[in-house]
Amino acid sequence: MKRQNKPAQSALYWIHHAATGRRIDPGGDMIKKIKKKIQKGPKATYAVPMAMVFTALYGPRREGKDFRQPLEQISEIREVLQRHLGQTLILADRPLSLAEYLSWGFKSRPSRLAEMFSGAGVLPMGPVTEEEPLERSPRLGIFPMIVLVQERELESFSDQLSEDLSEITRVAFQNAIYSALRLIPGYDLLLYSLPMPAQGLNHAIDSLNQQMQAAFEQAAVPFPGPFEPIPSSALEVIPLKEPCTK
Repeated sequence: MKRQNKPAQSALYWIHHAATGRRIDPGGDMIKKIKKKIQKGPKATYAVPMAMVFTALYGPRREGKDFRQPLEQISEIREVLQRHLGQTLILADRPLSLAEYLSWGFKSRPSRLAEMFSGAGVLPMGPVTEEEPLERSPRLGIFPMIVLVQERELESFSDQLSEDLSEITRVAFQNAIYSALRLIPGYDLLLYSLPMPAQGLNHAIDSLNQQMQAAFEQAAVPFPGPFEPIPSSALEVIPLKEPCTK
């Protein structure tokens, strides 16, 4: 797999370049919040709502397609991400569009999802919602997930969120998701963030927009414009973590 397909920024750092050329880290505050809140509360397993964003660009014209179908390789993708995070992972069985994510009522109830689906390890997202066709424009995909973390491991888990995929894990992940999305290595392109707290999805979308613009410029294809951010009101209702029984 070509190195050009890896994220332009490390997973949870969401690095942006200021006009001065300095690297800044908007996501660092999110990780600090997790660390600050883990000092209190009973010993328990916590359900941490997370997600990753991505877009699949097909062919030399970097065209988009609707990729929201259930993924046959979901177990393989889950195993790779679970190995990277070092914690039990419950992964959605398909990506969601922004509209689907906004209408998904369970995004703010991670403990309930954990209690219902920790055994299966997969979140059933239901049938694909009918939406207006976007022709060949790039599509924003949101991959919801719940990570189950014991209290004594929350500190190390929050540290792990700033780690990029190892080379072996990156290749395994890309092999699985390229196959799931019917992408052709070297011809199509996958741009993505790594798993991050759901509250910080707009940072991830900003980073993805930068990657996408660079990809279109490299392909000498007009950039169709960035993805819209998620309304802050939709993210504010999502907890950083919730105690749960599984």
